Amino acid sequence: MTTASLPAREVWPLWLLAATALAYLDALPAAFQFDDYNIIVDNPNVHSLAAWWGQVWSLRPLLKLGYALNWSSGFGAFGFHVVNLTLHLANVALLWRLSAHFPLPTGWNREQGRLARLLLLVLFALHPIQTEAVTYVSGRSMSQMALFSLAGLLCWLEAAARARPWRWRGAALLCFTAAVLSKEVALVVPLLLPLFPGRVSRRDAFRLVGFLIAAGLPLLLAFGYQRLLTEPLARDLSGNLASELNAVFYLLGQLVRPHALNIDPDLPELRGFSPLLGLQLGLLAGAAALAWSRWRQWPWLGFGLAWFILLLVPTHSLIPRLDLASERHLYLAGIGVYWMAAVVVVGWFSATASPLPIRHAFSGLLLLLTLAGMGFTAARNADYQNEISLWQATVTQSPGKARAWNNLGYARRLAGQFPEARAAFVESLRHDPGYRRARANLRELDTLATHP
Repeated sequence: MTTASLPAREVWPLWLLAATALAYLDALPAAFQFDDYNIIVDNPNVHSLAAWWGQVWSLRPLLKLGYALNWSSGFGAFGFHVVNLTLHLANVALLWRLSAHFPLPTGWNREQGRLARLLLLVLFALHPIQTEAVTYVSGRSMSQMALFSLAGLLCWLEAAARARPWRWRGAALLCFTAAVLSKEVALVVPLLLPLFPGRVSRRDAFRLVGFLIAAGLPLLLAFGYQRLLTEPLARDLSGNLASELNAVFYLLGQLVRPHALNIDPDLPELRGFSPLLGLQLGLLAGAAALAWSRWRQWPWLGFGLAWFILLLVPTHSLIPRLDLASERHLYLAGIGVYWMAAVVVVGWFSATASPLPIRHAFSGLLLLLTLAGMGFTAARNADYQNEISLWQATVTQSPGKARAWNNLGYARRLAGQFPEARAAFVESLRHDPGYRRARANLRELDTLATHP
């Protein structure tokens, strides 16, 4: 079992940071969208530091502090997008350093490890699925949580090599705390540390358990998470598990459908067992069994799979969610999948080419993936330019979802496109005749047209 250790002086892939910044340039002028209005634009609690301080014990206080600082700057949506992009670039840099600690196949050399890390980084930086955490302003909860999570993991893993390791572990715990205060699901991030070979001693395990208890109790007692945990939805436990398992497989499919990204997917709410669910359970169980049985020979496989599952468990298991799947949940969890894919690809190249051709061929692959990622990312950013373009793209992917049509209608109404707005509301009601919001919007639009 080996890891992709860092040489004394490593050349950082600054070209990838530049390519990522270029890919997201067209995101900077994008408008506020959807949840941005409830969370930021129409929320006075994040319009000043004084207002934020008055609600400091609310949900995700550190995330809201960032929103308050952004709003107070006066740069509008542009300022929010600049910060979101900066967070993403910082995460790319952190992942490059952290990935040096990822497990590799036995017998791999430093060059193979470096190539796998480069491929991992290209996928993380430029896969267009990341746009929901970068271009969508409200998606910052994921990228900000990822920033502190990656920093915390890195501090902990590098503590042993430092003169004063307790300082680095203390910094790691502070980062984990900041991650939890940005998005509560970060509580599972310290559980990733045992996946790194030989990095957690028994004493470290006690420290981490103490941290989880100390950080978890305030969430239940002080931050009002009881409502999120107990708020009833129209799904029982088995139905929720079935629905969320299906949602996880949907998200995995989105990784290979960069042309079909969707902010509001039309996923079914399952009520019980089905042949599809049986197939999904079998695939998941088979992958877990393979990873477990081959842990010593293929530590990278178990590492990637466990990383992916651990980071999705809080949002895709027991707790009912209004939206079954959001692509931004793959922002951090997807790293596990990217790592498994990177190791497989580099392993294939290593087995089929001599050292010199592998460098040339792999460089060509990285260039191709970088250009493709930049193109798909820029195209997806174009969907976020305004509310009409976003919801038009959404109904293209979810033509049967009433909420998407209603939101398109509302966006067109705000733009003064009344006939097109009415058509969208009618389409919404055609798919869900009982959708009260669409009916109210249609009634209000017709009243406005009759009495302008």
